[in-house]
Amino acid sequence: MYAISTAPSNSTKHRQRNADPFALLARDFFGFDPFTARAKTSVRTNSPQFDLVEDPEHYILRADLPGISEDALEITVHEGVLTVSGTREEESLEEGEEYLVRERRSGSFSRQLKLAKNADPSQIEAKLNDGVLVVSIAKKPEAKARKIAIG
Repeated sequence: MYAISTAPSNSTKHRQRNADPFALLARDFFGFDPFTARAKTSVRTNSPQFDLVEDPEHYILRADLPGISEDALEITVHEGVLTVSGTREEESLEEGEEYLVRERRSGSFSRQLKLAKNADPSQIEAKLNDGVLVVSIAKKPEAKARKIAIG
């Protein structure tokens, strides 16, 4: 499994060729360019952070989704692409309150992962517990290692 990335436009390619190599490295590492003003409004900053783990039987995706209910999440699989999308509602302030610091994000997000060829899209389970989404994707039986008897 690996994350899907969209192809950069011609203007993006042009900027990348002329960009500072350290900014490109940071963009690849952080998922956005932290050295530009656009980083504060990047769509990726609203997206949950994913961990992807493989064991002999499954691929396991974990995402931190604090404050998001099951009703606000949608998980779909279509043509080998798993999509996790949802919405974190914006909190309203009480009369007389104002933000001194505001770091928590609200709004919609969507992340896509292309399933590995040996992943079984019919065997996907998802659970949300204490703000952590765990999606388990079984491997196809023929993809699992098996012991061969000699004789």
